Amino acid sequence: MNATKATGFYEIQDAVAFNTPIDETHEFYTDFSAFRNDFKEKKFYKILNINPNTKNCNPLKTHKKIFLSGYKGTGKTSELLKLTNAINATQCYFTVFVDIADEELDTNNIETVDVLILMLEKLVNTLNQNNIEVGNEVLKSFYKWYETRITEVNEYVKATGTIEVETKAKIPLLPLFLTLIAKTKAQLQTSTDTKEKIRQVFNNKFSDFSIKFNEFILSLKEQFHKEEKYKDILFILDGFEKIGSYESQKKILLDDANKFVIIQSHIIITLPIELFCEKGRLNNFSTTLHFPLIDLKKKEAKNALKEFIYKRVDASLFKTLPTVNKIIKYGAGHPRQTLQIINRAYIEAENDIIDMQSVNSALDILSNEMSELNEEEIRVLKKLKKNKTVASSDEYVGLKAKNIIFDYGINKEEEKINPIVLLNKKLMKQIEALDD
Repeated sequence: MNATKATGFYEIQDAVAFNTPIDETHEFYTDFSAFRNDFKEKKFYKILNINPNTKNCNPLKTHKKIFLSGYKGTGKTSELLKLTNAINATQCYFTVFVDIADEELDTNNIETVDVLILMLEKLVNTLNQNNIEVGNEVLKSFYKWYETRITEVNEYVKATGTIEVETKAKIPLLPLFLTLIAKTKAQLQTSTDTKEKIRQVFNNKFSDFSIKFNEFILSLKEQFHKEEKYKDILFILDGFEKIGSYESQKKILLDDANKFVIIQSHIIITLPIELFCEKGRLNNFSTTLHFPLIDLKKKEAKNALKEFIYKRVDASLFKTLPTVNKIIKYGAGHPRQTLQIINRAYIEAENDIIDMQSVNSALDILSNEMSELNEEEIRVLKKLKKNKTVASSDEYVGLKAKNIIFDYGINKEEEKINPIVLLNKKLMKQIEALDD
């Protein structure tokens, strides 16, 4: 991320760009860990058998699968980047961070095998970047198997869609394998017959694929053990909330979850908030953690959000402190929503400063955008507004996905209607007019 703090009014938009995750090394980073209620970073360490105090660890006999759920833009990626950096500072795990959206897979047309090929590419690439030499026998076997699958693909696609297989004499085996996997991934980013054929071939041979993948992982673990480097391998998979459809998210993370279970490695996966209600299915083979919004009931949390804002936008660009406090209030402990209000207020500002009028205009616009709901969705909000228990339903799940319902913990009483939505007088009248 190249954005820097806005010290001039027309620098605000870049400074509050809210789609770019950062880690704790970035100047914009703010630590909210003390204000996320039941979520504690040390839970990751305990599940992975890392002492949170000493960072020492012992090998685990079972491979842990951890799902981390939370709203878009709450800081999950920043938390995972921070966790990656912390684990990399130990000798516990060889960590491979995979962002399925950042790696330019077609998130509007994606399948589980695409993700697994991307995981393999990132593993090989991370080994290559760290100049880690890999034992040749298992690597040769995997490469030969993979090359054969690509040859099968090439037999059924047009010449323009073939994946070039380079000769082994030119390049060392690990970079050669990386090049071939990268070419496969490039085809998965397109909408071609080649993409569908890759999926068909790898799905038909999925049992063999998983065996070869696991043999490769096992050989790496044995090598790391001999060299006294790492205890195990950890994949961190991020970006699933950017998948275009709920059906695709559900297919990959729930229906095909067994394909991740088969992989003999520890894996942390971000789980879209709309799938968190399915944690009962996931808990049969994994641990689910909830990454809640920032609890604004604590004064220190509001101060942290003020720091969060001022790291991006100089205080002189806000007319008054009450203006900033109102942004924090209606940001509702959601970092991205907080930045969204600032960005909209910047657009609405009559003068070259964010004042109360521009913030109010921004909130009116955002409230109207959020409040176009159908009758069943309004019924869910009516129950929630009256502090009644809300059963899970398609409407309930959809309202959480659209940031209409916020929760600040795992308990039902922590759920609230987004305060921006509550500003909409028309919607409030619709809620009151509905029968109980």
